[in-house]
Amino acid sequence: MSDYAFFEATKIFKRAVPLMVKYKVPTTPHYFSLWYTYCAGTHPQLNRAVDDTVERFGQCSTMHCDTLIESYLLDDAKREVDSFRKKLESLAADLGHSIDDTVQDTQAFQNILNSSVSRLEDVKSQSDISGESQVVLQDLLKGSQHLLQATSQYQLHVSTQKSEIDSLKQQLKEYQKQATHDALTGAFNRRAFEQQLDDLLRQKSEMCLVMVDIDHFKSFNDEFGHQMGDKVLKIVAQRLQQSIETNGMVFRYGGEEFSVLMPQMSLKGAYQIAEKTRKSLERLSVTDKRSGQKINSITASFGVAQFQIGEQGAQFVARADEALYDAKNRGRNRVMPLVR
Repeated sequence: MSDYAFFEATKIFKRAVPLMVKYKVPTTPHYFSLWYTYCAGTHPQLNRAVDDTVERFGQCSTMHCDTLIESYLLDDAKREVDSFRKKLESLAADLGHSIDDTVQDTQAFQNILNSSVSRLEDVKSQSDISGESQVVLQDLLKGSQHLLQATSQYQLHVSTQKSEIDSLKQQLKEYQKQATHDALTGAFNRRAFEQQLDDLLRQKSEMCLVMVDIDHFKSFNDEFGHQMGDKVLKIVAQRLQQSIETNGMVFRYGGEEFSVLMPQMSLKGAYQIAEKTRKSLERLSVTDKRSGQKINSITASFGVAQFQIGEQGAQFVARADEALYDAKNRGRNRVMPLVR
C-alpha cells in the first residue's frame, strides 16, 4: 500500500469508528465493512440507506446494520467468500488425500523397519557369527536405527501438517456458515432464503411459505433497549426452529421479520405448525437481567401461502406477505392462510 493510500484509509478509519461507537455497534470486521464503506463514500445507494435509517430511527443499530449489509454488501462479499472457499476446499482436499496417503505409506515403511531392526538384533546376538559379519551387522543395524528415527520424526511432521489441514477445513465450514447464516439469531439469512427458494422452484415441488413478523417489536427496543430486542429476536428464531423441527428451514428475512420454507407441506399442515408456534411464543416470559423488567409474552403475526404451479418466486413471497398483512390488520397475534 502506498503512503497516500494508507493515509486515506486512516482518515476513513477515524471517521468510521466514532460512528460505530455512537450507534453502539460492535467494532467487528462484519460491521466495520459497512461503516468503512459508508465513510469511504464508494457505495452511494448504501449511504442513502444508512442516512434514511438514521433519519427515521435516530440511530443505526446492529439489527439495522445486518439488514443493510445483507441488502447492499452481501453480494460482493459472498462472491469473494465463495471463490476463496472453493479454492481452499480444493486445496485442502488435495492436501488431505496426499497427507493421508503419506501417513499410511510412512507407517507401513516404519513397520517394516521395526521388523527388520528386530531381526538384525536377533542375528547380532547369535554367538556363532564371525567378527567380520558382526561388524557388518553392527553397521547395518546402526543405519537402520537412524533411518527408523528419521522416519518417526517425518511421520510426526506429516501428522502435524494433517492437523493443520483439518483445522483449515473447519475454518472453511465457519466461513461458509457466516455467508449463509444470520450472525445474531443463528437462523439462515436472506441470501440463503433466496437460494433455497430458487432451488425449490426449479424442482417444482409442493411447498408452503410462512412469513412471520414480531408484533410491536419497536416497543421492545424503546422500552427495554436493543439488547433486550436482540434477545427477543434470538428467542423467536429458536422457537420457530423447535416448532418446525425437520419440516422446513427458518430464515431471518430482515429486521424483526422471519420466513419459513416448508417443502412437501400442505397449506393445512403449515397452518397448524404456525399456530403451534404462535401459541408457544405467546406463553413466553423474558426477563432483562440488568433491570429486572419482564416481557410477559411475545406475540407475532403469521401469513401462510401455498406455492402455485407456474408462479414466480416474487409472486409466491408477495402472497405470503399479503396473508401476513391481513393478520396484522385483523389485530395481530394470529395466523392467516391465503386460500387462493
